[in-house]
Amino acid sequence: MARLISALGNPLYASAIPDEIVYIPEGKHRITPKVDGKAQTIFVKVTPENGATVAASLQSDLEKRMAENVRPIIDFDHSNTGPAAALPTAFRYEVGKGIMCALDWTDSGRRAVEGRDFSYFSPTFLIGDDGTPAGLPERGPLGALVNNPAFREIPRIAAADASADIEHQDPTPMSKLVFAALGIDPAHSDAETSAVQKIEASAGRIKELEASIADLTKERDKLKADSEKQKAEAADARKERAKTLVEAAVADGRIAPKDEDTKTFYTGLIEAGNANAEAQLSKLPKQHPGIDKPLVNAGQGEPEKKEETPSPYASVEAAFAAEIDAK
Repeated sequence: MARLISALGNPLYASAIPDEIVYIPEGKHRITPKVDGKAQTIFVKVTPENGATVAASLQSDLEKRMAENVRPIIDFDHSNTGPAAALPTAFRYEVGKGIMCALDWTDSGRRAVEGRDFSYFSPTFLIGDDGTPAGLPERGPLGALVNNPAFREIPRIAAADASADIEHQDPTPMSKLVFAALGIDPAHSDAETSAVQKIEASAGRIKELEASIADLTKERDKLKADSEKQKAEAADARKERAKTLVEAAVADGRIAPKDEDTKTFYTGLIEAGNANAEAQLSKLPKQHPGIDKPLVNAGQGEPEKKEETPSPYASVEAAFAAEIDAK
C-alpha cells in the first residue's frame, strides 16, 4: 500500500540557481514528515539497487501529470494554493546522490532561492510499506521550497556556499562499493553516469537471461513429458509381448496351463525387458509330447472293419449248395 509523504527536506545549492536538484537523497533515512497529513516517523530508502526503478516510476507518473490540463508544480511551504516556485520536467537516478529532479524555475521561485528566502526543498511523493518511494500523487504540488525540513541530518547551507559542496562531495561508502563492484574509478568525471549505464545494462541482461531460462525450462518440461510418454508406450509394448509369448508357451505345452508361478516368473522378466528370458522361454521342453497334434476320439466315426478268416468248410458248403441248385 502506497502512502503520501511530504517534508523530506534537501538543501538547495544555489550560488547559481540549479537546473536540477536532489528530490530524494540516496540512502536509508529516518525522518518525521507528514504522512497522509499526519506526522509520523518513517524510513525512506533509495539505494543503488532500487534507484533506477524508483526514478523510472516517478518519471512515468510525471509524464501522466504533464499530459493533463493542470500542470504539476513545486510550490512554497506546501501551501497547495500559492504561486508556483518551479515546474518539474524530469526525474533520473544518480549514484551517490539519489533521485534527481530537473526544474524549470518560475521568476518567483528563482528570486526566492537566489535571495536566500528558502534554503531547502521538500518533495511530496507516495511511499510503500517497505520505505521505497512508490510514485507521485495524482494531484497537487510535487514538493515545495521550505525552511523547516523534517530531514534534519542535512544542515542548512547558505546559498553562497552551496554549489562547491555539491560538486566535490566525497562518494558515500555505499557508492564506493558500487563503483568498486562495477570497476569504475569514482574520481572520474563521468563516474556516476557510467555506473548508471552499467547497472541499467546489467538489469537488461538479467531480463534476457530470465527469459532464456524460462524458454529452457519450458523445453526441458516438454522433453521430460515426451520421454515419460515413450517410456509408458514401451512398457505397454513389453507387457503385451510378455502376454503373447507366455500364452504361446502354454499353448504348445512348454508351460502347464495351471502353472501360475512359471507364467508369472517369465511374464515379469519379459515385461522388464530381459531378452535372455525370452530365449529361455523358447527353449523350455514340452511337458506333454504330442500335445500339439490333433486328438482322435475312438468312439466316433465308422466302426473298424475286421478281416474275416475263411471257413475250413467253405469248399464243402459250396459243393452242397451247387447240388441243390442242380435239382
